Amino acid sequence: MGVTVPEGSELTALVSSLVAIPSLSGEEGEIQSFIAGWFGERGMAAAIEPAAGGATNVVCEVSGSGEGPPLWMGGHCDTVAPAPGWSTDPFEPTIRDGKLFGLGAMDMKGGLAAAMLAAADLARSPESWAGRVVFAALADEEASSRGARGFLRSGRSIDGAVMGEPHFEDPSLGAIGKFNLRIVATGRSAHGSRPREGVNAAVEGSRLAAALDGLDRMRHPRFGPAMHCVLSISSGSGRYEIRVPDRCEILVNWHVMPGESAADAVAAVERLIAGLRSPASFAITVGEPLYGSYNLDERHPFVEAFASSYRRVLGRAPDFGFGSAVSDANLFGVEGAIPTILFGPGGANLHAADEWVALDDLPVVRRLYVDLATTLSATIGQDRS
Repeated sequence: MGVTVPEGSELTALVSSLVAIPSLSGEEGEIQSFIAGWFGERGMAAAIEPAAGGATNVVCEVSGSGEGPPLWMGGHCDTVAPAPGWSTDPFEPTIRDGKLFGLGAMDMKGGLAAAMLAAADLARSPESWAGRVVFAALADEEASSRGARGFLRSGRSIDGAVMGEPHFEDPSLGAIGKFNLRIVATGRSAHGSRPREGVNAAVEGSRLAAALDGLDRMRHPRFGPAMHCVLSISSGSGRYEIRVPDRCEILVNWHVMPGESAADAVAAVERLIAGLRSPASFAITVGEPLYGSYNLDERHPFVEAFASSYRRVLGRAPDFGFGSAVSDANLFGVEGAIPTILFGPGGANLHAADEWVALDDLPVVRRLYVDLATTLSATIGQDRS
């Protein structure tokens, strides 16, 4: 006998409750108390655990009837601030045309609700599966991922993770990584009426910024070109002074594909600098946030187990994708060496006005999570290679 997954409106009700609780990054206390209380009402022990930098996570563990691979499910419970232009109150869940509108509905309170109810489904039928499921609602993903970093430091053994980010049609086996490059150009000051007596760091920094904008990067055979963006350029002291600026700072957001490293990025910028033959000097540092890129092989046992569940629940083979943005999955997949798949309900208007989640996707995601947990022990062992 398998685990029974109820249908009905409880998923919609739970997502609505989560959306109605403001939970900007760094302000997750109320929603985490709600989640812990929700599990407690169902007789499931949930703990609010300390994470990095004063953040906290909600963690609930569910065990089956025997030994089996530990599976992680869940995601982040924080959101960005509301964007301008909402047609409704972003904290007042609104349902129309099969869509639930509200801040964080798609990113990713819908996926979080599906994982919460899947954990509850499994807890009701421990005799029907073996192994252990660890649910976690992580803090601070939209900022610095302090929650994910703290969870990884807890040292729990995890053989695979499914994170409820909105990748319904394209379950993703990896994602780009990113870091920031801070480049400081140093010139030589002089009186502004005699600019040729100095070396203008603003001009030389701008030359480099223009060269960076035109730099062609590697193109991954499956995932397309690697990207980067000059975020800011600043020079001078901030005061009105008639002098040649001797310092200019450039901030570059640098995305990396699997196989690229920070050293590769620095080397690419150094080659550009050499080609400028600039009279200024340049210093490059790699700064936070730091997220490595990863990509799972489709032949990995955890991926094969997920694909089997996907076929059973959705009636078709998954069209695996690759995440074009970073998330906590990067930390799980790279720093934690945990095979991590992104799969959650879809929607639209991510980080924009009138964000919504597709209500029809929610029960499908819930069923897949339960199916994955109940069949995992038959298809994957404890080896995390």
